[in-house]
Amino acid sequence: MKTKEHKKKIHQDLEITEDVSNEDFSREIFQRVYAVNLVFTDVSFKQCTLEQCYLRNCKFIRCDFTGSEFKLCNLRGAQFDGCKFIYSTWEKTILEENFLDCCLPSEENLARDLAQELRVNFSQIGNYPAVNHASSIEVKLTGIHLYKSAYSRESYYRSKHKGWNRALMAYKHLKWKALDILWGNGESILRVLMSAMVVIIALATISFVGSSSSWLYNMEASFLGFWGVKNNISLSTYISTLLTISRFTFFGLFMAILVKRLARR
Repeated sequence: MKTKEHKKKIHQDLEITEDVSNEDFSREIFQRVYAVNLVFTDVSFKQCTLEQCYLRNCKFIRCDFTGSEFKLCNLRGAQFDGCKFIYSTWEKTILEENFLDCCLPSEENLARDLAQELRVNFSQIGNYPAVNHASSIEVKLTGIHLYKSAYSRESYYRSKHKGWNRALMAYKHLKWKALDILWGNGESILRVLMSAMVVIIALATISFVGSSSSWLYNMEASFLGFWGVKNNISLSTYISTLLTISRFTFFGLFMAILVKRLARR
């Protein structure tokens, strides 16, 4: 096995005092580097390590952070315009939540991985609204990736997913879609409530077809039966059983979302 020495240049305990443009710092290490209100234009930070750096209110234009590591940095107020962050990793770095809306790569699988990385990072710094935002984006991008893996005609997906593997991706997308409709893949309380309402309406309609009572009567009976409220309105045994099963199922899903969100705190 052939090897060669690979030492990374270290920039340590420095303050950057002027704007930087058209520089290449690939595979270099920045430790405790300080900069405020500066502009970095067309700068390459490929595979760099930025540790305990303070870069508040700096603006980065078309900078390349591919494969970079951010550790314990402060990027509060930093702006990123046309920058690349694929394969980057983040640890306890202070970052604005809007980064999720403007800096993810166009490739949905890479964007999903970065959103997952940022979700963990936001959790480490206690920014829980951003954690929920990142989780929602991650779930959405997962669905897009599974859909393209199964059905897209793009050469990348068709060369990577063939035969049974493509069928497996179709199954995974179908499963993802079903869970997304049911409860937003664990991210949407509103979806749980909507799904519960659909079940109540469906069971009320089934009960109406098999009875002489009005649909509104059956709807009222199903709604009260779903919540376990005792009343004088009668329903068939199997409708009552299905309503009871539905109540416990949706209550379980509702509590799972609450626990999941509280666990992030």
